[in-house]
Amino acid sequence: MNGHSREVQVFVRIRPTENLAQDLIECLPDGQTVNIYQSKDSRRVLESRKGQLSSWSFRLEGVLQNASQEEVYTRVCKPVLLGALDGYNGK
Repeated sequence: MNGHSREVQVFVRIRPTENLAQDLIECLPDGQTVNIYQSKDSRRVLESRKGQLSSWSFRLEGVLQNASQEEVYTRVCKPVLLGALDGYNGK
């Protein structure tokens, strides 16, 4: 990520929890794609049959799965901070 970039970059951080539904969130090996699936027992399943989506795919600048705070800072925050110190807007 370049501090001089004019594009907004989007990252997602996914941290494991006891209740994380492993079968509902899929992080692809490319490190940039997250697929989210609707629970099969959700009441919205009936609505999804009426043309609504039951799964979503997001392509992002980066997916930080089980990333440490240091890795998040290095990949996301540091370039923005350095760009701001160089006189550019933080994006």
